[in-house]
Amino acid sequence: MKLLNIGGATAIIEHNNKRIMFDPWLNDGIFHGAWYHYPPLQVSMKDIGRIDYLYISHIHEDHCAAGTIQYLNRDAEIILMDRQPNFVAKFLDTHGFKFNKIHLIKPHTPTQIASNLWVDMIEADPNHELNYLIDSAIIIKWDNFIIYNANDCPPYNEGLKYIQEKYAQVDLALLPYAGGSGYPACYTNLSHIEKIKEKERIFQQGLDLFVNTVKILQPNYAMPFADQYIIAGSRSGLNQYLPHPPDGSVVVEGLKKVGLEDKLLLLNSGQLFDFEIKTKIPNDSYLAHSEIDRNEYIKKYLQNKLYDHEVLTMNFNVPLERILTQARSRLWEIQKKQNYFPNFYYYLDILDIKRRFCISLLLETIEEVDWEKSLCEPYLRITLSRTLLIMLLIGHISWNIADAALFLDYERIPNVYDPKIQAFINYLIL
Repeated sequence: MKLLNIGGATAIIEHNNKRIMFDPWLNDGIFHGAWYHYPPLQVSMKDIGRIDYLYISHIHEDHCAAGTIQYLNRDAEIILMDRQPNFVAKFLDTHGFKFNKIHLIKPHTPTQIASNLWVDMIEADPNHELNYLIDSAIIIKWDNFIIYNANDCPPYNEGLKYIQEKYAQVDLALLPYAGGSGYPACYTNLSHIEKIKEKERIFQQGLDLFVNTVKILQPNYAMPFADQYIIAGSRSGLNQYLPHPPDGSVVVEGLKKVGLEDKLLLLNSGQLFDFEIKTKIPNDSYLAHSEIDRNEYIKKYLQNKLYDHEVLTMNFNVPLERILTQARSRLWEIQKKQNYFPNFYYYLDILDIKRRFCISLLLETIEEVDWEKSLCEPYLRITLSRTLLIMLLIGHISWNIADAALFLDYERIPNVYDPKIQAFINYLIL
C-alpha cells in the first residue's frame, strides 16, 4: 500500500497496480480567484497519470475542481456517498463529465466494489447544518488495510464509535486539523486583538480534535489532511486571522504531549509513503512553513490577483430591487417549508452605492432602509459590492463560497454563532 500526497485534501492511494484518487484539486485560483494552494504544490496534472477510482467527498471546489477533473481519464469509476440531493452527481452531469461508472455508497453500509476493495461512508456531524447537507467521510478496506479519510468532516462521537465497532484497527487516518470560514477574519464587530484571540481559540479546538481522534482511534498512522490553502488578492491581508496554520506540522507538539508522536505521518507535496517498507519516497524531511514564509509568498506571487467580481461591473440596468424581491420570496418559501421563523434580521449593505436592505425572518418582505438608521437586533449585517451581490443572487457565486473566499464583511450582534442562521442565507438566491 502506498500514499502519494498531492496537497490539500488531494492524494492517491496505490495498491496492486490500482489507484484511488481523493478529492481532485490541482488548479489554482478556485473560489472565483480567491484560493491558492499553500504550501505550494510540487505535483502537476502531467504527474498524475491514470487513476482507477475517484472519490469526491463534496461539492466544494477544493475537493471537486472542474479545472482538475477535466483532465482525468474517463474510464475511472466515481465513488460518492448516496444522498439526496446529490450535489456532486449533479455537478458531474452538468459539466458533461461522463465517467465509466458511479458507485453510490450509503452511510454505514460497507459495499464491495472490487474483489478486494470495500467502501463505507460516514455522514458529517448532524449538528453541523451545512456539513451535514453536503459532506461525507470515507472508509476504505483494501485487502486488510483500513483507511479513514475524514477530509472536511470533523470527527464526532457517533461516527468514531461506528468506526471502532465496525473496524478493528485503522491503519491510516487522514484527519482535519483546522477549519476555514469568514470567522473571525471578516467580522468587523471584532477588534484586531479579538480576532487574534478567536483565531487562536478556534485553532486550538481543531488541534485538540485531531489529537483526541488519534487517542480514540489509535491508528497506525495519522496524517493532518485538507485545509491547506491561502487567500490571494485584495483580501489577502485577512490570512493573518484565519484559524488554520501554514501547514500540518502544528500537530506535532499536541501528539507529543499525549505520547502519540510515533503515529504521525507528515508528507510534503509530491512525496509518497510506502507502508510495507515504511519509507518516504523521496526520503526527505518534512518542510515546515511559518506565517512569515506564507506572507512572503503572498507578496511575491498572489497579492495582485483579481477576483471574478473585481474583473467586471454589473450594468446598472440590472434590476437589483426586483432580483432581491424574488430571492426573498424563495427564502420565504424555504422558511415555510421548514417552519423556521426566528426573531432575527439580515442586513445587506451595498457599500459602493450606499444602499441598505433589511430582511426580517419574521416577515415575507424585504425593505430598503436608511443608511444611517439604527439596526434591529439580533442581526447579521453583510457588507459587499453591488456586482458581488448580483452574482450571489443569480447563483454565479454561492454565499457559502463567498464566505470561504473572505469576500464578505460581517457584523454580528450579539456575536453568537447560530449554525442555522449562518447557513440559511444560502437560500437567498433566485
